[in-house]
Amino acid sequence: MWLRLFSFVILLVGAASQQTRAETWRIASLEWPPYSGSALQDGGLAVQALRAALGRADIDLVVDYMPWTRAHAIAKSPAYVGYFPAWPEEVLDGFAPSLPVSQSVVGAVMNADADLNWSNVEDLFDRHRIGFVGSYVYPIEIQREILEHYQVEDGAENEHDLARVLAAGRVDVVLTDPNVLRFVAAELSIKSRDYKVHVFHEHPLVMAFTKRAGFAEKRDLLNNLLTIQAPITVCCHQAEPGSNISAN
Repeated sequence: MWLRLFSFVILLVGAASQQTRAETWRIASLEWPPYSGSALQDGGLAVQALRAALGRADIDLVVDYMPWTRAHAIAKSPAYVGYFPAWPEEVLDGFAPSLPVSQSVVGAVMNADADLNWSNVEDLFDRHRIGFVGSYVYPIEIQREILEHYQVEDGAENEHDLARVLAAGRVDVVLTDPNVLRFVAAELSIKSRDYKVHVFHEHPLVMAFTKRAGFAEKRDLLNNLLTIQAPITVCCHQAEPGSNISAN
């Protein structure tokens, strides 16, 4: 009996020791389905990929979902490791990017019955009314045109507003990941969510680590974990009739 009790105590001590060694990372994120979202299974596909990578080092992940501008601000506080998922261009001063954790698609999306023509990104902005999310920092060739043709406050507040303005015909084209737009359009029961898509390119999703003291080691740890995981694939993007249309 004493032997069994002693063995049980040893097991408890071992379990407590493992729990003590386990680390918890807290990050800020946004509602960006299917990649991240409070109502999505495992927090979304990109969050799931991050959680799986950290799990190999026995690191727990806590995710707080909030508006994107607030996520950028709150991630500077001592309680947070950083924010995720972000395009590399969205890694702000005071933060450093990880290696790609997941991947998204950046494209021009329009209603299925749209008959639009352009030759390049510059021509797209010159010819058509463009919708974008004001708090995003797009890939450089797109962001340059946004800043030349619009004010930041002209942008939509989030992806749901972007889907609404496209459905209402207030813009001709929206710039986003088509997987995200399809998802939020379905949430909003927008009937015209059959879209034409011109994909500019696939774009990595990275973790933005705070540059506060002690966090460079965490970034190195995640990068090491990411180098041993399976190759990254792009979520959900499938060729559809009328999608990936020529920009000519």
